[in-house]
Amino acid sequence: MWTRKSVKQKGKKAFFGNFWKCVLVAIILSIAVGTASAGASSGSSFSTTMTNLIHNSSDDNSSSDRTVTVTDEDGTSHQVTFDVDIADPASIDEDEVNLFIAIFIVGTIIYAIIMVFAMAFKYFLLKPFEYGCRKFFRKNLDEPAKLSNIVYVFDSHYKNIVKTAFLTDLFIWLWSLLFIVPGIIKAYSYRLVPYIMSENPNMNFRDAQAESARLMKGNKWKSFVLDLSFIGWDILTIFTWGFLEIFFVGPYKASTDAALYESIKYGIDAA
Repeated sequence: MWTRKSVKQKGKKAFFGNFWKCVLVAIILSIAVGTASAGASSGSSFSTTMTNLIHNSSDDNSSSDRTVTVTDEDGTSHQVTFDVDIADPASIDEDEVNLFIAIFIVGTIIYAIIMVFAMAFKYFLLKPFEYGCRKFFRKNLDEPAKLSNIVYVFDSHYKNIVKTAFLTDLFIWLWSLLFIVPGIIKAYSYRLVPYIMSENPNMNFRDAQAESARLMKGNKWKSFVLDLSFIGWDILTIFTWGFLEIFFVGPYKASTDAALYESIKYGIDAA
């Protein structure tokens, strides 16, 4: 049974044994993972912007002030102004409506094009590099790994690994629609898929997911706690303007994650 201390020690030892290559590969890994996340955030921001535009335009056309004269029991009259969210048909300009519809259609098309290119860039380039970096850190546990490991996906079984990466993320996203927690649980279940594929690049995606789920059964909570144990380092990273992340925390985490896979899969728990 693996322990948090043992996998972190093993990961750190492997990292220090091949320091500069690990730093370089960790930078590539962070770019691959970070750029993919940024692309998704950009798409979400664009969608939010369009939604706000629709909402604001709707507010402009549907809200107006109304003033009513109210007479009290003593005969005193005073005016009360309030908003009425009822569209005034006479105030709606047909040209403005047509312009709005045209902007909405063009914006939707642009958003769709951006998302298609972002998805293609993520899964045809970034994900293969991410899987390659995971293989590098897995190999580095046993001996100083070569940088050529990060491009292994492009040498063989490229389509199968791209399909596996896409469908794995898709299933996690679908589970996230049931609320956030099921998506997080499923992400931990499929956490080992990149390492499994690095050893069996021709494996069917369903088999890879099933194998990862089998290995992570009973290990998801411990893995979550393992991730939380790096919070102190993450906080220190903020005070070093990210330099600590580049030269220590990033490769340390990646190497520890590979050690976690090795410990769960092969029962290798000694540092």
